[in-house]
Amino acid sequence: MWNDDGQLTLYGVISNQSYTTAGEIAFRVDNGSLKKAEINTNDDAWYGNQYTCDDVIFIDKAALISELDRAVTSVKPTNLEQDSLLGVIDKNSKYSKDKPNLSKPVENISELDFLDRLRCIVDREKLYYEQKDLVNFHTAMKSDGLVILSGLSGTGKSQLALAYARALRIPDKNVEFIPVRPYWADDSDLIGFADTINSVYRPGDSGLVDILLDAEKNSDQLYMVVFDEMNLARVEHYFSQFLSVLEMKPDSRKIKLYNKELESRMYNNEKYPSSITIKSNVLFVGTVNTDESTYQFSDKVLDRANVINLKMIPFFKTPTTSANFSTHDKNTRITLSKYSEFKNCSKNNALTTEEKRMLWEIQEELNSVDKNIGIGWRIVKQIDGYLCNLPDTPKLTRPEAIDMQLNQRVWTKLRGSEKQLKGLLGSVDTSGNVVPGRLEKTLDSYPTSSDFKESKSTIRRKVKELDVYGFTN
Repeated sequence: MWNDDGQLTLYGVISNQSYTTAGEIAFRVDNGSLKKAEINTNDDAWYGNQYTCDDVIFIDKAALISELDRAVTSVKPTNLEQDSLLGVIDKNSKYSKDKPNLSKPVENISELDFLDRLRCIVDREKLYYEQKDLVNFHTAMKSDGLVILSGLSGTGKSQLALAYARALRIPDKNVEFIPVRPYWADDSDLIGFADTINSVYRPGDSGLVDILLDAEKNSDQLYMVVFDEMNLARVEHYFSQFLSVLEMKPDSRKIKLYNKELESRMYNNEKYPSSITIKSNVLFVGTVNTDESTYQFSDKVLDRANVINLKMIPFFKTPTTSANFSTHDKNTRITLSKYSEFKNCSKNNALTTEEKRMLWEIQEELNSVDKNIGIGWRIVKQIDGYLCNLPDTPKLTRPEAIDMQLNQRVWTKLRGSEKQLKGLLGSVDTSGNVVPGRLEKTLDSYPTSSDFKESKSTIRRKVKELDVYGFTN
């Protein structure tokens, strides 16, 4: 494959390659024939099914066969040497120095173009989610910290996270997929430990330390870390350092691998220093299942993460045809600087005084039933930051976003017994209907902010859980 400033061409069949006496790379074609196929940049099948790792391209077999089937055969090569030499490349030329990269950066892509690309990739991979869920996920990702995708097993939570990385055109080597192990008890299981007997640092087998070190060295590139099934072990234990660090400003976020005083004693301290700085170029995503095999999140986790409960599209409403990319160059890689431009795009959407008053009233109500439940300053700031990051699209309006934030940041903390929460959440009458409690009445007193449809649905579900089980989680 030849990459000429983004224009891709397949050549073949190449029988071998060698260096000439001038130090050039020579390619030979079998029997003097040349097969050639231009890659059409509008070909969704190709660009949606190829993955680039340095100068190696992995392509879906069906897409490759499709390209070869329409290739022009027996083309007479031009400007070629004798013996059917396809071409020569000077090893000192820019083509030998620069590795081919399908994902060239183009800085004029808009955020809405990116959202179109994400939607197309998600649809093509048969991950059926509502449009506003995709915008919600993207907005939460821009807001820094940790985003956790929750939902039924088998709904594609992990694949959605990876689809987001593909939409950003993050190279595969910059994405680390980490399956959480049930036996993880502290952060040494995740990041490793200092072996003082042998004077060597031994990183965890998760691969997290290596990718964070690489991200620290290449601060101009985007990276993504996906923690799959986070709650198979207690997040507060194995993720304790990260929970403290991720709420800090990017320049101050440091993960401590081992005591700095031991650094001079470690044989591999050049590769593994005592600490790693986690900059804003690293995106963190987690997935969780809600079943009997998992642990519940504590408020320490919920205070620091957007927990998005993904909704499934009805089976009979799934699209029957693949979505098409917009006319924008779908080969565009989102650089860190461009991704940073997406942030804080809607500062006029910040929380109003009335909405802060609403949050305070909710805080007072929550605190009245349990002093350990409430809305802290951290959550208020993060809700405000989320709203300021909301893209200008009708797929997710500001009133819907406020409603979603209450679902993702506040109602996740509502758990307790019927005796404790009945007056706050409501009750079920003899006809099976929900009688609203104090929380719904508080929401109803702020109709200009939102209709709080999602919030009321969550609250009423919890009321029914109280009625059936005597408690809610």
